[in-house]
Amino acid sequence: MARDYPGICARYLRPLALLCLSLAGFCLADASAALTRAELYQAKVPVAERSEAAKPAAFEAALRVVLARVTGRRTVDEDSAFGPLLGNARRYVQQYRDTQDGQLWVSFDGAAIDRWLAQNNQPLWGRERPSTFVWLTMPGGAQGGSIITAEDTSDIKTAIDAAAYQRGAPVIWPSIADVQRNHLDYTAVASASAPALADIAHRSGAEATLIGRGSAGGAGGVRWTFLYQDRSSEFSGAAAEGINHAADTYAGLFAVSGAAAPAVIEVGGVNNLTDYAYVQSYLESLAFISHVGVDGLSGNVVRFRLTTRGGAEALQNALPLSGRLQPQSAGENGVQRFELRH
Repeated sequence: MARDYPGICARYLRPLALLCLSLAGFCLADASAALTRAELYQAKVPVAERSEAAKPAAFEAALRVVLARVTGRRTVDEDSAFGPLLGNARRYVQQYRDTQDGQLWVSFDGAAIDRWLAQNNQPLWGRERPSTFVWLTMPGGAQGGSIITAEDTSDIKTAIDAAAYQRGAPVIWPSIADVQRNHLDYTAVASASAPALADIAHRSGAEATLIGRGSAGGAGGVRWTFLYQDRSSEFSGAAAEGINHAADTYAGLFAVSGAAAPAVIEVGGVNNLTDYAYVQSYLESLAFISHVGVDGLSGNVVRFRLTTRGGAEALQNALPLSGRLQPQSAGENGVQRFELRH
């Protein structure tokens, strides 16, 4: 570094300064909204013809999409264990309709699918889905390159958004207005360190950061860097590979299997009925928790008795995703403890 200090300053300090400016009031475009529980069990698939005879195959194709999303496994159709479920796809259909773009929209019975997965010891990944902020730069043009934004309609962004929808992994893109307002350009983002970009992503409300550096002409794919909590990985691949890698990571943490078992947790900071209602509702919304009961109350600490799949690790991974339940040191007899943030 000492041999080319002026050059290094010129190359890195300007982009870093621009990024630092953006940390104050960096307002971002809306995320690709996280799927609701109902939407997790809905899918659209192309159909060759609009006839009743074509429906069974379309139902099975749609169920493959849903199962990949709610188990976290990309290759559901290659696993014979799912054969009985896929073979009875029509049984789980609640609604369906033809769409104007020549596809079939299908909504499945999520509760029944969850039961099948639990009874057959298959993983279940519910609504515990971190949002991923995507920084993607592509070289070329008069400005040296461009930042892919929320308004972009390029094939590469379309492919990433499609993969995010298929995997049920919400993404956030910066908007053109935000990039301009904060004086960010291709050079600033392309040269910035991963931690600096992750800092901006976290300030936007994203839990993870996916950074892509495209190659000229796209022939070499994209060099990806993925950061989530204490995890960091670098790899290269096509446009969709970045989101698929992120979704695989999340599924490894949040998709649970195994028999349901009792568990006890304590939640502090529960100061009134509103707080209590929030915590109970949130616990009940988690797919791997099948029962929530109150075991005791001491001051502003509520002890909940749960029936859950995945055990203590699943609770430790999933509960903080609300942004309001923060893990604390274990209590008496190793009881997991959380604090409700207000």
